[in-house]
Amino acid sequence: MLFALRPQTDGVPQHGHVLTHAYAAAGSMVRHGVSPTPPCFAVWYSYHSGDNAMVRRVLDTYLSNGRPITDALLLEVHARFLDTLSEGTALNRTTDRLRETTGQVAAMLQESGNHTARYGTALDQFSRDMLAQHPGPLDRRLAAALPRIIADTQEMLERSTRLGKRLEASAQVIVDLQDRLEAALRESRTDLLTGLPNRRGIEATASNLANESQASGRPLALALFDIDHFKAVNDTWGHPVGDAVLRRVANTLQRGLKVEGFCGRLGGEEFSLLLPGLGLATALEVADGLRQAVQSQQLSMRETGLQLAPVTVSAGIAVRGRDEPWAHLLARADAALYRAKQAGRNRVMTEETP
Repeated sequence: MLFALRPQTDGVPQHGHVLTHAYAAAGSMVRHGVSPTPPCFAVWYSYHSGDNAMVRRVLDTYLSNGRPITDALLLEVHARFLDTLSEGTALNRTTDRLRETTGQVAAMLQESGNHTARYGTALDQFSRDMLAQHPGPLDRRLAAALPRIIADTQEMLERSTRLGKRLEASAQVIVDLQDRLEAALRESRTDLLTGLPNRRGIEATASNLANESQASGRPLALALFDIDHFKAVNDTWGHPVGDAVLRRVANTLQRGLKVEGFCGRLGGEEFSLLLPGLGLATALEVADGLRQAVQSQQLSMRETGLQLAPVTVSAGIAVRGRDEPWAHLLARADAALYRAKQAGRNRVMTEETP
């Protein structure tokens, strides 16, 4: 059995840390009674190795509050913070196809170059034959050489025509693949439920904004929003209603933003808002205005007209420090969000809020 094994530390200095983290992960799975599946193991391994700050943050929050660590929780953590393979599948397929097609075009051009070189050799030979001091009149030599050069020329023309058609077809394939590649890139960075940028898209935008902030000296604020008691919505009304709530909140955050900013869905019921050029106080005002906009929404069941309880959000804000990595900024904003939850929800807090 996997969980009966014990780490052997002698003779494996190079891989000792890997084994230590692996056995610690296996032990945690046993202690918390979760299924021995690869996603659950990956989350616990990441937790014990410390290579993902958000995984550690989420699990530490649950552990410190005595909340159970379940399969469902670990699967959600894995999907949010560790699983990037599924998003890149279409992108990888399209990239491979594009690489294959450009290779075919390169081969066709090489083949064309070889034919052109042979044709040049034939022309050179024809020229030498005409200038050589052979006995017999020139017209007889010309008559003997012309059929050969005419045949070579005709073959060259036919090959060029075929090559042109093949290149035209390949060019269209490349254009189509480029369109697919751009679509795959957009899809890999877009949340399908809300249409907002997903975690990958958020991180790409954050990287660009961080570089601009570093160069210009302008601040860059990050606000994290989390829907309050969202699990109760799913449990009471079902996941289709929960999905509708997610779409409504996403739409409210995006449409309610009156300043320059970029809204995305980090995963689950959590959204992020990047606010370039805003300091902590102004970002707090913007985030609180969006919180009030979400709270003011009236949600009802389409079939029965039954109104849902008001949906609220909590938010945490942090401003990027110079040279601060994205993971650190995200963790600080998440800590402020956690404080907002602990203080009663439906509020916005910053790391400086007393």
